Amino acid sequence: MLIGKMLLTTIFIIPLGVSVATAQTVSESRDVSELSSPIVLLTPVVARNADHLQLDIDQRSALQDWMAKSPAVREALEDLVVAQRNELRQMILSGADIEARTEKAAYVGQLESELLMMRSSCVEYWRETLNEEQFAQALQLADI
Repeated sequence: MLIGKMLLTTIFIIPLGVSVATAQTVSESRDVSELSSPIVLLTPVVARNADHLQLDIDQRSALQDWMAKSPAVREALEDLVVAQRNELRQMILSGADIEARTEKAAYVGQLESELLMMRSSCVEYWRETLNEEQFAQALQLADI
């Protein structure tokens, strides 16, 4: 079962795209408080500063496409991480077999790593989409 879940994650979630977590896109009904803080929040900076960064029409289109697709992909993975952490918590509290808990913990770790790499890939997306000066400005605006 664990292998099947891992394969589903790899086959369906990872290829869908990459994203970055933003406070603006996390709805109040979703509790993501157990997730690690985003390492870099670049997309909201690019979105808020499109005029300041002087994005051209292709870059603005790329931004719109990114914002239309990526938050849903990221949120799906975040929700899966939260659900798996909750399952692990219940396994721990109920005294489930240590081997089963170890497998679940490894799976949670894999999912959290995938989420971190999703966020990392977001920065690479902007590095490729923006020119060098725009990217440097975006980093500066993000206080990075």
